[in-house]
Amino acid sequence: MDVLQSRESLSKQENGERRVQPGITKQFINKYNDPWVALEAANEYIGWGVTRLDGPAADNRRSSVQLKLEEELNEALKAIVKVEISGNSNCVQSMDYQYIQGMASKIVDVVHWALIYLGILCETYNISWLQLWEEHYSKLRSKGYVV
Repeated sequence: MDVLQSRESLSKQENGERRVQPGITKQFINKYNDPWVALEAANEYIGWGVTRLDGPAADNRRSSVQLKLEEELNEALKAIVKVEISGNSNCVQSMDYQYIQGMASKIVDVVHWALIYLGILCETYNISWLQLWEEHYSKLRSKGYVV
């Protein structure tokens, strides 16, 4: 891919001395439509987020990730049912705050595993990552959730 950068600039990006510029990252994502590149780019630019699992305990088989996502969804639903969010966040009891904190943690788990699973589905079945997100935002706009 022609990115119109000097060899020195490319070398520094490859060695981690300099971040890849957002415009170049976007070009790369648009050209290759790779969910892992998109997730890694988001993680690099904001310093947190979902990345491909590569640790010693990682099992990236579709069926394993699906089971883990189902487990996390069930745990999150149980946590959500326990919490009653009141209108005044200043009046939260200590026990309620612990439940809210636990629920938030479960939701993060769901988001992580859902995006990993979505990346695997896109990769396995050649589903367009970009098209999924374009359709999602189009749906949000049509329902008036975003402008």
